[in-house]
Amino acid sequence: MLRAVSIAFAFSSAASMGAQVAGQPAGSAQYEVVSIKITAGAPDRSGMRISPDGSFTMTNQPIASIIYAASPVPVRDVDGFPDWVKRDRYDITAKAPAGSTREQSGEMMRNMLIDRLKVAGHVEDQERNTFALVVARRDGRLGPQLKPSGLDCSPPAAPPSAPPTPDQVPEHRCGLSMRAGTLISGGIDMNRLALSLSGWAGGHVRNATGLDGWYALTLRFAMPFGKGPAVDPAAPDDSPEFFTAIQEQLGLKLQPEKAMVPIFVIDHIERPTPN
Repeated sequence: MLRAVSIAFAFSSAASMGAQVAGQPAGSAQYEVVSIKITAGAPDRSGMRISPDGSFTMTNQPIASIIYAASPVPVRDVDGFPDWVKRDRYDITAKAPAGSTREQSGEMMRNMLIDRLKVAGHVEDQERNTFALVVARRDGRLGPQLKPSGLDCSPPAAPPSAPPTPDQVPEHRCGLSMRAGTLISGGIDMNRLALSLSGWAGGHVRNATGLDGWYALTLRFAMPFGKGPAVDPAAPDDSPEFFTAIQEQLGLKLQPEKAMVPIFVIDHIERPTPN
């Protein structure tokens, strides 16, 4: 059913659609420079990063990876978009204005999607197949590739004085690094991990592990057909399928369930003009 939201969705043109779906006031936070290009070739790496100043980079990812940000309220899924939104892969570099903060990144990304893709839509509650991320073993023992992290990944009180150095490989830094068939983190909490697994699971994943703190992990799995680059050179040829890998390597399990969840239904979207 249609959810009550504070945005009025009455569109008469593509231009008005973008402005009303975001509900942003004049002068709201926007990126200073945005470059959107179709990914060239077949790179074996992909990922996204938001810098402390709010700047955003995306490499070899579909627009579906960030389209959630176009919703005027937090949602758990997006529906109604054409096939290219999940199929075509893009590189995006978006530079935030001086003085911006990481907290403004969501607003800037929403405005970018409205401006460059003319995104508009509405929010509905729909029943969906979802998953609960739980500890697989009754004794609570975790898998060999999931261990408490020695890093403190709490948000810093102030932006770091210098960017990460090149020697900070994924195993030694906070956040999640994604390659074809491989997820690596030096420190991530279970809420963020659950959210990151949603795309691969095929439905929203909620954290029901009861695990607090930060965890280091390495997960390798066979890439589903059509989910991007087919091979991660570091992954063995006999990698298990995704759900099996979660249980064998992390000691966690994706338990199917159904739930009413907020869905952002796309009413209008256009391919971005590359620049």
